[in-house]
Order: sequence, then C-alpha cells, then structure tokens
Amino acid sequence: MSALLLAVDVGSRSTRAGALDEEGRLVASAERPIDLLEPGEGQAVYRMDTIWRAVGDAIRACLSAAPDLGIRVAGLCFVATRSLVLEHEGPAPLAGAADVFSATDRRAAAEAAAMSQLGMGSVSPESHLPKLRWLKRHHPTAWSRITGIRCLADELARRATANDRHSLATIATGWPYAARDTEPWHHEFLEAAGLDDIWGFGALAGDPVPLGHSQGALREDVAASFGLPPGIQVSPGLIDSQAGLLGSIGRNPAARWETSAALIAGVTAPLLLLSPTARAVPGLPKVNGPHADALLPGLWFYEAGQAWSGGVLDHILDTHPGGPRTSAAAEHEAAARDILALLDAEGPAFAATCHILPGQPGDLAVTIGPITGHPTARTRRGCLETYYAAARGLALQASEGIARLKAHGFPIERVTLAGGQAHNPLMQRLYRDTLGADLVVSRHPSPVLLGTAMMAAVAAGVHPDIMTAIERMSAPQARLVADPFWHQAHTAAFEIYQGLAATRDHATRAAQSLAACERSPNKAPSSAANRASHP
Repeated sequence: MSALLLAVDVGSRSTRAGALDEEGRLVASAERPIDLLEPGEGQAVYRMDTIWRAVGDAIRACLSAAPDLGIRVAGLCFVATRSLVLEHEGPAPLAGAADVFSATDRRAAAEAAAMSQLGMGSVSPESHLPKLRWLKRHHPTAWSRITGIRCLADELARRATANDRHSLATIATGWPYAARDTEPWHHEFLEAAGLDDIWGFGALAGDPVPLGHSQGALREDVAASFGLPPGIQVSPGLIDSQAGLLGSIGRNPAARWETSAALIAGVTAPLLLLSPTARAVPGLPKVNGPHADALLPGLWFYEAGQAWSGGVLDHILDTHPGGPRTSAAAEHEAAARDILALLDAEGPAFAATCHILPGQPGDLAVTIGPITGHPTARTRRGCLETYYAAARGLALQASEGIARLKAHGFPIERVTLAGGQAHNPLMQRLYRDTLGADLVVSRHPSPVLLGTAMMAAVAAGVHPDIMTAIERMSAPQARLVADPFWHQAHTAAFEIYQGLAATRDHATRAAQSLAACERSPNKAPSSAANRASHP
C-alpha cells in the first residue's frame, strides 16, 4: 500500500485539501469556504479559529473519499496566502473579533508610504510590516496584547505540531531578512520603522526551518481530529504561489533556471522565477527579491507583478449591468466560451475600442485604471467586451513584466502557467499570444496542491530531497506556441496599454500634488469668495 501526502492550501475565500500519491497523482480532494470579513474601508480580516475549523473540515471531507486514505498519509504540508496571524491575549485585536490580516488588507497605505522612504525600497501596503505599524499607531492597547506574529502558513504548522518555528520560505520573502548575511535581520530598518519590539512576539527571532526539513510530528489530538495517524511529519509551510512554482516547474528544472518563469494566475497573478544569479531589476514594479535560498539552496527567488488579477474579472461579472451579477465558476466558463466564439467570428475588431488597464502590479485590491471606449450598453455583449478588455489588460501587464526581466539579463524562453486561470481557455489563449515566450501548461489538476505535496513528501522521507520530489512527482506538460496573427494584434493593443499607463501615472502625480496643496497662512481669501460672503 503506497504512501499518500496530504496537501492543504488556504486561499483567500476557501481552503482545499488534497491527498496525492508518491508520483504526484491527485487521489482525492475537498474544499470548504472561509469567511473573509471586511469591517471597514480597505480592511480584510479573518478569525484564525474559523480558518482552523475550515482546514479540519476540508481534510476530513477529503479523506472520506475512501476508507483507507487517512491511514496511508505519511506527510502533511500547509500553504496559504501571505496573510498575517496575530496571536494575542484577551479580546481579538482587530475589528470584527478578528485576529488575522488578510493579504488583501490595504488599510496601511500611509504606513507603507512612510516606510518606503527608509532606504529598503518600495514597501507594499499588503506586506506585513505596514500592517503591524498601523496597529501599533492606531490601537496601542490591542498592540500590547499581541504575543506572537506569524505568516498564516507558519501558524497552521504551529497548530499542527506545537512547534513554534517559522519557515525560511515565509521569513525570507515576507520580512527584512537576508539568509546569507552574518546577521540576517535588518535591525536598523525595523528600528527606523518603530517595530524593533516585535522580537518579543513568539519565535520570530529564532532560526527558520528550510524547506525539505520537518517542522515536527503531528500532535496526537490534531491527528485524531483530522483522522490521520499520529506522529506523521509536517513540513514547514510556504506561500501558495511558491507551491505553484514548485508544482509547475516540471522535470529537470536545473537545465532551465535562467530561461523559465512561472505565472501563478488565480485571484492574484505573481510572476515567479528561480536563478543561480542575483540581479537587480529596476523598472519592474513591486519586485520581491532576490531572496537567497528561500525555496531551494543555492538559488535566488524572485516574485514580481502581483496584482488582483482574477478579482478584476470577478468584479466585472459581479457588477456589470449586462452581466450575470455573480462570479461563479460557471459564469467565467460561459464568458470565456462566448468571447472565444466572438473572436473567431470577428477577429481583433471585437472590443477593439475598449481597453482597460488593471490596477498597478503589486496591488491586491480590485482596482481598474483608465478605461477607453468603455461600453455603456447594458447588454450581454457589453459585459463580454468589458470582460475581454480587462482580461487582455491582465495578459499585457504580465507580458510587460516578462519583457523587463529579459531586458535585465533573464533570457526567458518559457512561462509555466498555473492557478485558476490555467483552466480558463480565454486567459490561456491570451497569455499564449502576449507573453513573448512559449506558454507551458501543466496537465496536473492543481499544481499548487502538487507543489505542497512535494514538500510533504520530503519532510516525511518519502523522497530524499526537493529535487528528487520534483523529478518523481511532476506532471506532464503541454507547450503552446503563440499564434503570429494574434501576437501582432496584441502588440498593437500593447501600444494602447502603454498610453493608458502613462495617463494613469500622470494623473497619480497630479492628484498627489493636488492633495498636498495648502493655503498660505497670510493669504486672504479670493475676491470672489469675499463677494460670496458679503453680498
């Protein structure tokens, strides 16, 4: 009886559990919803206990597919969004009785802007430190009750094992930490940000656990609750997109470290790559990295171009007057089917005057930039044109990232596509024809679960190391080459995209100047204002 690996992926609104065999085949899976709370403008939070219950429900539902699945599980790994868990004493520190900042929470924009001036580069409002600074500044009493801070994947591994250690994959990519430095933490930056007191929170200051090692054995009470054997090994956690990279990279990856990138396009769409060389990539927005040894020893990890990708398409289906007013999977399938039929019938003339610029790379909010030719028809066609314009904008945004990587020494020849958009035939075709590199699509139903199971396999000793797990468990892939006709058409659309981006950037600068305007204290009101006051 062969061993199984249990992979758990906690997304933005649901958690999935999958049981995979030693060769990477998905044997069973189940999904359960998670409540995302939005108690205020720009706020997105969870309750950790609710997430943990959903994890248990998904695991039990997955293992119920066959009577022997639970006893065959040898290893377990958790992946999650880059959400931040606040362990605390007393009442929950966030509104809505919440204790988890979602990765999409944007309340800390002012804190992020201030921290971006401290010499460590651009800081995103969605990253951990601005949120912590916001909480400390605005709710010092709640701050005083914090006893631990962890990336969500680390909190899941801690609850499963009672071993409070952070993963190198989450520490190196989410905190000011450089693994190869003698003193890896950038203490000066934390002090300048007013966050030097976070060292008292849990095990943050301890040595992180590299991927390929074990976080510890599964607790007996947790094993009994989940229906698993006690004592199985639990891998250190990682971010869901990182698991997608490992699960989609394919066999013999060392032969193409420099020429291959991964686009994990689901609700968000980060562009990820591994390289033996550290390079700066000026001009590519929101580059996270390079990070030494974060996923694999000896390699630098890069992440760039993350945007609220699938969320934009959801937003259009949810809100367009000619749309279904729901973003269920069936509605995306119908929209893609109908748009592809219109493209086959009308060619590039379809929606040729409608162009939408998605939110800036790095933004995790549902933002849509300048729009030209936005259809006003409250019809099904109007909805489809809007959907296609946004989808094309997302693909062009990804192609811009690939082009800039190439310009700074990365000879990208292929991009592996994973995530929910890999199953959308419209997005698959758009990426194929816009990226300027061959598109490679995994035949696996869930590369994210596959990459997660690879880490569980190594932690459990089913495979001796990560590279062996990749070789043994990777799924077959399909290579898609761009259609020259549509590549030319999208090249023309890219000129419009660039014009819209320039308009957005100019308007942003002008708006910042407008917001900074102050009346001189000695200047009298205008004569027009005086006449209005004294008729």
